[in-house]
Amino acid sequence: MKVKIILLFTASVIFMNAAGSGIQAQDEPLAEQIRGLVQHEAFMLNLLVQSGFRYSLSDDDFQGGRTFEVANARVSLRGEIDNRFYYRILVNMASEPNLLDAYAGYRHSDALRITAGAMKPSQTADYIVSPQETDFVDRARITGHLVQSREIGLAAEGDINGFYYYSGIFNGSRLTDNNNNKFYGIGRLQYTFDDAVPGTLQVAVSGSHGDSRGIRSGSVGPVLRGERSIYGADLRMETATVLLAAEYLAGNVEIAELPGSKELISGYYLTGGYRFAESTMALVRWQSWGYRERDFRDNQLTFGINHDFTGITSFQANFDAYFPEEGDNRFGLSLILQVYF
Repeated sequence: MKVKIILLFTASVIFMNAAGSGIQAQDEPLAEQIRGLVQHEAFMLNLLVQSGFRYSLSDDDFQGGRTFEVANARVSLRGEIDNRFYYRILVNMASEPNLLDAYAGYRHSDALRITAGAMKPSQTADYIVSPQETDFVDRARITGHLVQSREIGLAAEGDINGFYYYSGIFNGSRLTDNNNNKFYGIGRLQYTFDDAVPGTLQVAVSGSHGDSRGIRSGSVGPVLRGERSIYGADLRMETATVLLAAEYLAGNVEIAELPGSKELISGYYLTGGYRFAESTMALVRWQSWGYRERDFRDNQLTFGINHDFTGITSFQANFDAYFPEEGDNRFGLSLILQVYF
């Protein structure tokens, strides 16, 4: 009964605002006032507040159990200054460590930008987008098992006639000093087709390699005892009404639990979306991930609704069905209310 009430409330909020959202998007004087005050080329302030709610149908710990949460409270300061230098500082008051980005860079041209410091490497499509732009409340499971969201190092990137490249060398130890005097290389090559569909089609390959012993693989993966080699491919097609996205990611990793062999962690996700109103999109995602030596593969199905109330406020609702190879199936609801400017 509680879940039905939550779902009915969610639907009523979305559809009551759907009719007026087009007018709001054109007439938002307070949002324009904010942008005029704090967003300029040399000094741009961005704020992201995400308030969330989790509800596990089985009264267990699935995706946090039953709880209210502050998913993000981020403050970003960035800008481009004289002689084509740029900078950014990004902190999140809702999690530890608070510091996310702290870098300085030089823009030689569109074809070459060099960045040094703490940053989010452009490796997988699932992690490149910021949290205010994700298709779902939670990122893909396979990403969390393999990829770190932040690293400290030096990177070069650029755009050349539809191609985008990214190449960087990092400590390989997240936002900490190098723990073994060995570096971790990350790369991505991407191409965007502007005329293949009535929208955009983006395809890419990515990879990384290095010795990162003592560091956890991704955010929830096993602790590494040595080298890791991660590779993947992704595509994304977007039109005015349709979204299709897919990504495959795999890693040969030396982990502490298997001192005599390497573990192969692999997985993928498939996403489809349809915009049935100007400010509202329905989405579905199927994802699968597993470990070769541990001999298991789990799956999860997610249904989602994304709705923009205004240009700076939005809402996400997800229903997840988790199908583990061992154990009981789990089901849960996730909600996010967001303000971003």
